[in-house]
Amino acid sequence: MWGPEPEAETTVNPPVIREPRQRRQRALINAAMAEWARKTANIPVDRAATRLRIKRETLIAWETGAARPTIPQLRRLARLYRRPLAAFYLPAPPRHFTVAKDFRRLPDQPPIAYSTELLFALRIAAYRRDVVLELESETPLASFVGSGSTDEGPVPLARRARELLGVSLDEQRAWDGEYAALNGWKNAVEGLGALVFHFSDVEEAEVRGFSISEPTLPVIALNGGDTVNGRIFTLIHEFGHLLLGEGGSCDLADYSHPTVPSLPVEVFCNAFAGSVLVPAEALLDDRAVAAATNATEWSDAELERLARRFRVSREVVLRRLLTLNRANEDFYRTWRSDLLALPARDEQKSKGRPGVAVMTVRDVGKPFARLVLDAYRSNTLTGGDVSELLGVRLKHLPAIEVRLAGAGMLTGGEQ
Repeated sequence: MWGPEPEAETTVNPPVIREPRQRRQRALINAAMAEWARKTANIPVDRAATRLRIKRETLIAWETGAARPTIPQLRRLARLYRRPLAAFYLPAPPRHFTVAKDFRRLPDQPPIAYSTELLFALRIAAYRRDVVLELESETPLASFVGSGSTDEGPVPLARRARELLGVSLDEQRAWDGEYAALNGWKNAVEGLGALVFHFSDVEEAEVRGFSISEPTLPVIALNGGDTVNGRIFTLIHEFGHLLLGEGGSCDLADYSHPTVPSLPVEVFCNAFAGSVLVPAEALLDDRAVAAATNATEWSDAELERLARRFRVSREVVLRRLLTLNRANEDFYRTWRSDLLALPARDEQKSKGRPGVAVMTVRDVGKPFARLVLDAYRSNTLTGGDVSELLGVRLKHLPAIEVRLAGAGMLTGGEQ
């Protein structure tokens, strides 16, 4: 029995089921922490909003709790303020970190508010120190911190400092160039248990260096934009602050002419650094210096010869001659005025930019870099941790290890 023919099958596209658009996940942060992070970074609302590419009203809403950022927005917020994500979830700001007071500044520069870049440099230095304290099971005390006093006098303290550092005049004179001198002094300071870092993006007019005077893992930070000889003097100047165990408002004012109440300690540390780098007896041992008087007018060639002998700048030599009454203040001021009128040398362009490994070891210091890499090998730190702490991609680690392996023998370039 035949029935009706079935209908031909037709291909019908299934209906498109559109899922309701998911709302972006919001970060349940503490609004007060968002405001605190911005203010401690010293970034105005308008500038922060521009950098984040959001409206000013949106940022204010995040800081008042009227709205919350998305997770990606929070990540951008954390990067801008240089804070970990976890900081935005804290119930209250952490204990205030008192920034280092002992800043070396250029002459004739009045005190100014900390820039965002300087605040970041201070924060990073303190953070790196905390990382070392966390990774090292036993961190010995740096017994030299606070072992000195201004009552001791800059010259006797300088003699004791050279003994502590273990740098002889013969070794100092044997260093092959300014970079070797910087690396040699850094090695000596690090050998006493201090951490030496470099920071960047901070104008020299604002600060040339700072230190954190702690009995465990004291820190000295140098402005990487400064000249090599400038960094050498800053390093020893800040080492003087560590010996005194106190802060100050460091600058390059004349030794005998403090201009603000806090400068006597700075004058002391300047005199101390000069005495460490160019000991009086060694300078007076030079025939030309021994025969000089207060009225002697030094040629640039003579100053350069003495500077090369001690691996310091010509200005440091002239300052020492002034202190030893082998030059007068009028000559020094005229000479320095002529020096400042000359165009600044761009050493980086003339010598080429160092590679990533060189700059990484310079910025974080050899002890910190070695500790981080050791923790990575022992699986204490992840690859992401290492990349964040050293500020480089993992592909650069082999070159950094090579740099560290030869750090004790390096003479040319940064270390």
